[in-house]
Amino acid sequence: MKERPIEELARKLRLKIAPEALERAFLHSSYVNERGDPRGSNERLEFLGDAVIGLAVTNYLCKQYPDADEGRLTKAKSIAVSRPMLSEKAEGLGFSAYLRLGKGEEANNGRKRASNLGNAFEALVAVIFLERGFSYAAKFVVRYLKEDIERFLAEQSATGDYKSLLQEAAQRLFDRRPTYVVTETTGKEHRKKFTMTVAVAGHRGVGRGRSKKEAEQAAAKQLYLMLEEF
Repeated sequence: MKERPIEELARKLRLKIAPEALERAFLHSSYVNERGDPRGSNERLEFLGDAVIGLAVTNYLCKQYPDADEGRLTKAKSIAVSRPMLSEKAEGLGFSAYLRLGKGEEANNGRKRASNLGNAFEALVAVIFLERGFSYAAKFVVRYLKEDIERFLAEQSATGDYKSLLQEAAQRLFDRRPTYVVTETTGKEHRKKFTMTVAVAGHRGVGRGRSKKEAEQAAAKQLYLMLEEF
């Protein structure tokens, strides 16, 4: 496959970064070793890019899902930043055509190698970070990983986390967050029962449980099912 010009990729990804800088993300060690390229391979950039991607995804998850527990967020992050996910994104964006490979790596089907593609994605994020700063790099990361993150969390929510489902529905329908209030507590200290009311945009749900979390889930379920009928 003939290497395509980096300028083409810059236009496709809407990146206002000099092509000379972007090309560094696609320099495989085999290419650098064969040609003695003084710029060096993209390996150090991969290291930096991995950290930037992790922080960008963590920041997005914490802001968009403030009520989700740490376990759910950790699982979502681990999937989003995994090598298979990054390789898949790189392949979908056509990164294989922009890799700079040595003759041996080219002959061994290096353009389709998942590790080379994933490494290029990480290295590209590092270049974006170095050239334009974290905010710009984070927007790039979220642009391409957001859909998969949200799908994973929605699938998790479908197993019974109605608070998260309600949160997503409230943001989608009203651009607001639901509020929870304990409206009644009954029973002795070791056998308390809680009544929780959740409200958003004038709509309410009521739930009861032996703990506040259980009552919140019950209230969220009632309101979520009501909103789903809209």
